[in-house]
Amino acid sequence: MPHFFKKPPQRVALVEDDPVYRAYLAGLLKNTPEVEVVQAWDCAESMLADSRFLSVDLLFIDLDLPGISGLELLARLRGLQNPPRCVMLTSSIEPGHVFSAIRGGASGYVVKTLDQLAFLENLRQVIKDGVSLSPLIARMLLDEFRLSAPKSGGRHEALKTLTTREREVLDSMARNGSAKGMGEALGLSHETVRVHMKKIYQKLHVNSKSEALAVLAQETQS
Repeated sequence: MPHFFKKPPQRVALVEDDPVYRAYLAGLLKNTPEVEVVQAWDCAESMLADSRFLSVDLLFIDLDLPGISGLELLARLRGLQNPPRCVMLTSSIEPGHVFSAIRGGASGYVVKTLDQLAFLENLRQVIKDGVSLSPLIARMLLDEFRLSAPKSGGRHEALKTLTTREREVLDSMARNGSAKGMGEALGLSHETVRVHMKKIYQKLHVNSKSEALAVLAQETQS
């Protein structure tokens, strides 16, 4: 298994009611370098009754859990002083589910049909970048912002301060989602893309990919 990670070992856990998929995912995580699987639970109630969940860094949550749903569990975790980063697991790419999860504070949205390498790439993205958005999810968010994001004249004007390369990176962000996909599309290294993204965030006065995509979406409305 390739060594993707440079950060300290991550305490990773999952809440998944399907025993077959739970065992499969737990096996992948256990064999992933510098990731420590703390626990796997079959429902939200079991997890909340186990104090070990309080030490988890990254938590994968099945969207369609019995009893307390994945979205409800996500909402409860947001009330903690130091909540874990949460990634939703689902077989659905229904826009409503995606938007509810992202609005609810999820750091990523992973479709269960992903193969092993694709899943590990999503895991790498959420650990390294703090968020994992596939190109499909990024496009969904961009379309949503086009319909609902309020106008922001200051940030809209800030787009004009971007260099040609920074604008190319921003446009690629909407099409490709991940830093790796952006780098491949533009012929840049992952680290170079991250440097450009940092400068873009500073110039647009935003703190995340979602906010940067919102500014880009507002430009297309004017």
